[in-house]
Amino acid sequence: MAFGLTVGMHIKAQNQSASQSRISFRGGDLPGTLSISNRLVLDEALIDGRFVIRYWNPNGQIWPEMHFSNLKWEAYEPAESFRLCINGKDLSGNYQWIKGELTPDPSSWQLRQDANSRPIPITHSVVTLQNKQSGIQVKIHTRLDGSPFMIRWLEITNLNKKAVAITDVAPFSGMLWNHRTNEHLPKEFSTPFIVAYNHSNDWGHEGDFYFQDLTNGVMKVDGGKRGQSGWGRPAFWARNRCNGQTFVCELAWGGNYEFDFDCRIQENGKSELFFKIGLSGWDEALRVLDAGETVSTPSVHMALFQDNDDIIVQATHYHVRHVVMPKQITGRYVETEANHRGYLCDHENVDSIIKDIDVAKSAGADMYVVDAGWYGKEPNNWWKNAGDWFDGEWMKNGGGMKAVSNYIHKKGMKFGLWVEIEAAGENTDLKKNHPDWLMTRDGKPICNGRALDLTKPEVQKFEKETIERIVHDLKLDMYRIDHNHQMSPSGNRKYQGFTEDLTWRYYDSFYQMLDELRAEFPSLVFQNCSGGGGRLDWGTMAHFHNVELSDFMRLPRGFKILNGVSMSLPPEILMRAFGTEASEQVLDGDVDTQLRHNFCRMILRGISPSLADLSPYLEEKIKNYINIHKEIIVPTMIDGKVFHHTPMLPVMSDSPWCVLEYAKPDKTTSVAVVMRTSSKNTGNNPDEYLFTPRGIDPNKSYHVTLDSRKVSWDVQGNMLINEGIPIRLEVPLTSELIIIQSR
Repeated sequence: MAFGLTVGMHIKAQNQSASQSRISFRGGDLPGTLSISNRLVLDEALIDGRFVIRYWNPNGQIWPEMHFSNLKWEAYEPAESFRLCINGKDLSGNYQWIKGELTPDPSSWQLRQDANSRPIPITHSVVTLQNKQSGIQVKIHTRLDGSPFMIRWLEITNLNKKAVAITDVAPFSGMLWNHRTNEHLPKEFSTPFIVAYNHSNDWGHEGDFYFQDLTNGVMKVDGGKRGQSGWGRPAFWARNRCNGQTFVCELAWGGNYEFDFDCRIQENGKSELFFKIGLSGWDEALRVLDAGETVSTPSVHMALFQDNDDIIVQATHYHVRHVVMPKQITGRYVETEANHRGYLCDHENVDSIIKDIDVAKSAGADMYVVDAGWYGKEPNNWWKNAGDWFDGEWMKNGGGMKAVSNYIHKKGMKFGLWVEIEAAGENTDLKKNHPDWLMTRDGKPICNGRALDLTKPEVQKFEKETIERIVHDLKLDMYRIDHNHQMSPSGNRKYQGFTEDLTWRYYDSFYQMLDELRAEFPSLVFQNCSGGGGRLDWGTMAHFHNVELSDFMRLPRGFKILNGVSMSLPPEILMRAFGTEASEQVLDGDVDTQLRHNFCRMILRGISPSLADLSPYLEEKIKNYINIHKEIIVPTMIDGKVFHHTPMLPVMSDSPWCVLEYAKPDKTTSVAVVMRTSSKNTGNNPDEYLFTPRGIDPNKSYHVTLDSRKVSWDVQGNMLINEGIPIRLEVPLTSELIIIQSR
């Protein structure tokens, strides 16, 4: 057998041809696992008390045992498949193999379906290791479904008779590459390894995802310890210039995180790259485990590719759509929203909201959303009022939010409502009556006393029951969460002799509450927002149907944010805003380009103060784009392919172009936006971009339309692919929308 079996080895295997996944266990003196999913192969073994990676392969190839039977990682080479520290001590080197077994999948990740809508079988394994010196048992869970992605998490049990503290944990880590580089690395490069990640975790910088060189030494990336996954995400792509492989890694976790890379470029021409990704915190203990207690870590999703960016992105989107995120509600996948804060921001009242609803209906919105400002004691003070989730006095004339809900439904639209359920504003009865509900650090409230402590059962009960009441009373069709404070530094507590960071417990409680609410309201859309895209991680997105991409609403940065985030998340779940809420409109582009900023899900956030004030020019532009959006863009986006013609753009760069293309899998439709993002001069013809579609069939005939120029023609697909479409844009913040449809 290619796995290199020898006498005395005990094998259990499961061959699921339908799912194209299999996990085998090796016993004897070198116990380990061989995991195969689609083309991904991962070999791991327990060597000298360390559970380590022996090799990866992205081409479905199993290597003979003779190549690895004598493999021995030195103590200074961090090849472990996970890292765990208990009470400040690294447990590596002291693990014993207990057993490996195939079990039913206990996770809540979604099941992919085959072409006949039948669930694809899951291969799930548990490797049990024990560290007798520390009294800790670790179960390594591996989930395969025949796709390029593997999911890994740890289950940690305290076997001691007293509490212990998890002081460091990385659910996945180890060796990525270990090979010679001479003859394979071009002379212009000083390193074979590069990594792409979100370089900024600041507000309004979502999608700042691009490559940098990895040089000798350890590079650490800290998510900022903001108490959330930041306005970046706990994820990276590591790429090998020598063999063309790309390792994609996403930590499904909404809290503090870190990852690092240990790059070793040797003079003899050999190079090594090791990594780890895990949780971080402010205190000595990330989690305290009582005697006999078990806790599961967040999951890591990873894949190894030997493909181009387009194929990697498409495989990633497929995984997010069909495994990570909950199933979309039938008929509710992509809805055009209108949000009240364009003209009524901090001046909410029922009469004005009803006028705005009329404008939204006229423009073609499917849903009307009342955002912050409808609740509490003081008008025009949404931040301080958060927590008292009842109609403000200024809303009661005209019937309050029930009247708004009734009017929206009468107009044939859905009703969505913003509730920042995790907050307690300083003016609220909530904060006055329940000061003990606030998250504290060393006994003192954090976030200016605005953060509720969701680790307390009574707080979770309040938050859940509040959402239940509002959904029932106001007949909500969509619930929009927000999270505007940063738990930085985090809350903590003294427990069992340790100081414990509460972030891990917080997110366990948060996810549990969301799961219970989604089960209770299966027809309610759950929309994620966290000061914009403050929680775009896969752990949070596993509980929501769509997400606010960013609160930064201006061009060209906004379009670059979409470009970067859509390397991970599919565009049909990402919301962008058109309208008047944000300032600096003088720096926006023409109306067509502002609307194309919404080349994903669409929010109208300030169309006109009233129907009477809506100019015919603006009305025609909005209706034209909404029609194209609903009839062409949305059907193309849903389960479609995304092509980044200008990938990996730093969001603050002065790059001249940003170009995105979506295409139907059957290649009948392709739609693209070419945006001139700055007046930067590049090349001999700086005002022209040659767009070459990637999502069409050379053997089909197509009808091409340029929406801005109002021209169209028929052409063969092979001519489009070979010759492209020259798009001339001389002015920054202008654009062209290209529609290509088969005849």
